[in-house]
Amino acid sequence: MSVRVSESIIAVLLFALVVPLVALPWVAWQYRRVGRLRGWSAFVAAAGVLYGCGLVAFTLFPLPTITPDFCGDRALHDYWQTTPFESLNDIARDGRAALAQVLLNVVLFVPLGFLLRYRFAKGLAAATLIGLATSLAVETIQGTAVLGLYPCPYRLADVDDLLTNTAGTVVGWLVAQAVHRALPRAVPDPVADLDPPGLARRGFAFAGDLLVIWLVQSAIRVTVGLAGSLDVATSRWFGVVVVVLVVGVCALVVPLTRADRATPGQIAFHLAVEGDRAAVLRRFAVWWLPVLVLLAFDRADLVLLLAAVVGLAARLRHDRRSLVGLASRTRTTTRSARTSTDRVTV
Repeated sequence: MSVRVSESIIAVLLFALVVPLVALPWVAWQYRRVGRLRGWSAFVAAAGVLYGCGLVAFTLFPLPTITPDFCGDRALHDYWQTTPFESLNDIARDGRAALAQVLLNVVLFVPLGFLLRYRFAKGLAAATLIGLATSLAVETIQGTAVLGLYPCPYRLADVDDLLTNTAGTVVGWLVAQAVHRALPRAVPDPVADLDPPGLARRGFAFAGDLLVIWLVQSAIRVTVGLAGSLDVATSRWFGVVVVVLVVGVCALVVPLTRADRATPGQIAFHLAVEGDRAAVLRRFAVWWLPVLVLLAFDRADLVLLLAAVVGLAARLRHDRRSLVGLASRTRTTTRSARTSTDRVTV
């Protein structure tokens, strides 16, 4: 497997790890800023995250294995190329291989310049400085052996990379300047988030709850395992206890302590549940208690099936109310709508 293919695979794996961590905060930020979520905005954000993962993968990975002769007799300064335009000599000597490396350094920073203009509306001067600073950070990390984590660098810090990376940023900015009017807006205009939330939004909020439960549960297991109790972390009884605690906190404790009665997933999607604390208890008994039992028995597939059935039943109703809402005598609304209602009531 070639190095470039390995770096591409690493970029995708990093993307798969980062997205679950940033998805809900980004969704919450979108609703707070513009009052809605649009597929194109999500695509642009995902592209930015994927680019960041790719930048890390292509500049730092694959990480080498430290051996007794890892550094040999090379000194730190052997990994710093400080002569400007030395890459021209490399091209004259090595031909296409050296030219391809230079072009790759340019292309690698084109998406950064494009995003800075299209997504963040930065001017050319600001984008150039950001590109230069980003490249300088990369070269510093490479030239200092990942800030001292390795006994010596495993990649060359090259001053010409600063020039080619910055040039790539400028090229990307110019491309975005030329085409951004033909593209949908990366950030839509703000709207009032007062309409009843649709089934898709409510469904994604529940998926967000499951994501939070999985992340917290995994973090607890990993922490206990790293603390030296691997047998406990992987035991069946410990998994059940963790599920009960995490679901209880997310679906019962958090809503009871919030004025909008929202779970973590609903918080991210700016949803609220109409009702008092008794309504939270009814909703937990009707919906979350069966979910808890299924998760405790490792039947996440049945949880998804149950959610699909509830969603389909709501789709058949004119008012789109779910069986959960009907049984618990609660109604899901937006946080903005509930806030507006509370102000009117006061």
